[in-house]
Amino acid sequence: MTILYFDCFAGISGDMTLSALLDLGVDLERLTGELKKLRLDGWELRLSEVSKHGIGAKHVDVIVEEQAHTHTHKGLHLFHHHRRHEHPHVHRTMADIARLIDGSDISAGARDLAKRIFMRLAVAEAKVHGSTPDEVHFHEVGAVDSIIDIAGTAICVDMLAPDRICASVVHDGHGFVKCQHGTIPVPVPAVTEVLAARGAAFRQLDVEGELTTPTGAAIIAELAETFGPMPEMTVTRTGYGAGTKDFPIPNLLRVVRGEAVAEATPKRHTVAVIETNIDDTTPEILGYVMEQLLEAGARDVFFTPVYMKKCRPATWLHVLCDEADIPAMERILFTETSTIGLRKYSVERTCLPRKAVTVSTPYGEIGAKETVFGGTSRISIEYEDARRIAREKGLPLQDVYGSAAACLRQKGTRL
Repeated sequence: MTILYFDCFAGISGDMTLSALLDLGVDLERLTGELKKLRLDGWELRLSEVSKHGIGAKHVDVIVEEQAHTHTHKGLHLFHHHRRHEHPHVHRTMADIARLIDGSDISAGARDLAKRIFMRLAVAEAKVHGSTPDEVHFHEVGAVDSIIDIAGTAICVDMLAPDRICASVVHDGHGFVKCQHGTIPVPVPAVTEVLAARGAAFRQLDVEGELTTPTGAAIIAELAETFGPMPEMTVTRTGYGAGTKDFPIPNLLRVVRGEAVAEATPKRHTVAVIETNIDDTTPEILGYVMEQLLEAGARDVFFTPVYMKKCRPATWLHVLCDEADIPAMERILFTETSTIGLRKYSVERTCLPRKAVTVSTPYGEIGAKETVFGGTSRISIEYEDARRIAREKGLPLQDVYGSAAACLRQKGTRL
């Protein structure tokens, strides 16, 4: 099982994350090619070697031709703090960002991850400003370099395909920063909202200045399963991403890649279940609600047909999510459906260890998940990969699954 561990000893920002993942081994040319699929013109990535307190690291700049600037150690801000240059920004809503990402040809996994990161920012900024995620107008989110930081991070994670992502306690500094609305405290409000909503471990250091940006907070809140010490693993590579500012501590994000100690026992953890009965919302709306819940981080969403009082046909909606994501789930359910009440409770979930694998078939490589229990291996084909091949080859989807099953049987593995 491959693990990525984000060591946020000096905080985290968007460009530090992208830089660390490039230092971890992601190919710059390949990343650039994927980012071009966003159909944003007039930019290029410039990667440089830097040193912080004697530690070598990478730093990536997004060079935007029309603005003729480079970005500093920054985050995604509505307030424009943490930038040393001034230039016009395009204002985009969450819907604008989602359309931009959905209209690209980057992988489905990268698209979904990028949108989830943006949604965490939208929810946090809406709370700070007494608005709603749909009404929030991102300022720097509209800038090309900020979009590339988040989309690039999502693409890199999709390329590295870790089985698990963990993080340290997230650190930030103290003091104040100036923004377009005035002077605000560090940690800035959006950072505290993002991390509070996730339930992430957070700590201030005796360092004056902003170490964690809203972008960085949203990225790690979405990626990390846990926050704490590095899990036991065999380290295979370490990447360092540098910010531009200098602090009494190395202004670096460290990302460690390694292989977990093999374990065949199922893992048990607690998740939240949210339920509601709905008898006056159309199936089309419910389908849209399912998409919104999954994009916001729900682990699963499903419907059960039921009969309510007076024998009215209805839908029993179930949502499984992490407890930290309950507020986001509630917001969607109360705004997108007709429900006026929800039931919530915690359940214990048992999950088999899993890892990402590929299956070679006559039609090409197909992604899959492998689980092991009682010494028996089982592989589940990734639907999105199978669908892609079926469309590219003009084949029935069941033929693609059948081909993968035949190849697995030859190796003594079952679906």
